[in-house]
Amino acid sequence: MSNQLNSLLAAALECSVFVEPLDPGLAYEELREVAKRANFQAGEINDCLQVLDKAVSASRRLIPSPAQRSIWCMFDAQEPDYRNFAALDFVYSQLNALVRSEGFAGAQIDRTVLVARAAEQGISAHDANVAVTYLVLADLIVERDGALRFPGRPGALGASVRPLPSEQAQQGRPAGARIRRQMATAYPLVQDVIARRSDGRRVQPEPLDAFAGELVKLGYPQFRMWWTQTVAEMRKSDPSSQSVSAAVLAAALVEGALTFIVKHGQTKGFFLSPDYDADPRKWKIENLVKSATNGASPILPSRLKPRVDALITTRQRIHAGRMLADYETTGVPDLRPDEAREALATAEAVVRAILDWLAVNP
Repeated sequence: MSNQLNSLLAAALECSVFVEPLDPGLAYEELREVAKRANFQAGEINDCLQVLDKAVSASRRLIPSPAQRSIWCMFDAQEPDYRNFAALDFVYSQLNALVRSEGFAGAQIDRTVLVARAAEQGISAHDANVAVTYLVLADLIVERDGALRFPGRPGALGASVRPLPSEQAQQGRPAGARIRRQMATAYPLVQDVIARRSDGRRVQPEPLDAFAGELVKLGYPQFRMWWTQTVAEMRKSDPSSQSVSAAVLAAALVEGALTFIVKHGQTKGFFLSPDYDADPRKWKIENLVKSATNGASPILPSRLKPRVDALITTRQRIHAGRMLADYETTGVPDLRPDEAREALATAEAVVRAILDWLAVNP
């Protein structure tokens, strides 16, 4: 399984070159989202990310490692194949023409000029930029200050016109194409997570995952790990056999999400009680929920309050004194699996409502 996941993540980084050639690579959160949507679990994803062979782009995104890119120069047959050989050949043909007319040292062309010329030949700007980025990362051409050229120096071995990629692909090509199932899996997922950068959607469609990113905007980046670990442990808690753990962790996330929006909420007319001027250790989840459900346009819709109140009651199981007071004669009733599942659903609903509110109240 770890080999499959490693292969998927490596394929995702490669796919980013074909999807967004002018800013290739993925953030850690985007890689996690790709893996999660391919049905891998949080623990194995985090483990794999720690040992994944990768490099970092100028914009601090993760890109394919030099070792992964070293075989790109082979132009072997692949299935699926996202390379446009017409675009790759066009880049080479432009540089070859310059080598012949200007000499190897003077054979360079501005990237924007090359892309414009490609458009005149019916090659889209996207495909032309993919070809350039792919060849640069494969160390087959060099880009410096926007100018493209072949690597090497005059008089050195290979400092001359070079066979086109399509010609190289035909030399020594094996009978069958290399099947790349993980590329086929990763490509649409990478398309989606990159599209989310600019179309207004969150990077992670799941609210509990998305809130980790909101913590940075809210001024609490140091709590991302706490949030991520709590979410991961809650998801690992089986409602059928670990009902209390699942419900208590769900309540902790609800309380955490409300606590982290207090400062921001105060700028929007919420959480104005003097109680919130006190030490946060004295804030009560009941009051946080009450404040978030007040007003004409509350943070949490009124329909959620009964569900959250029930979750708070379940949460009190961690307080022995509270149980003694509430159930002195009857004892604490059993917590059924369906109640634990409702607790998990409530946590997701609350965090989703908070994210929706933050989206219209940045």
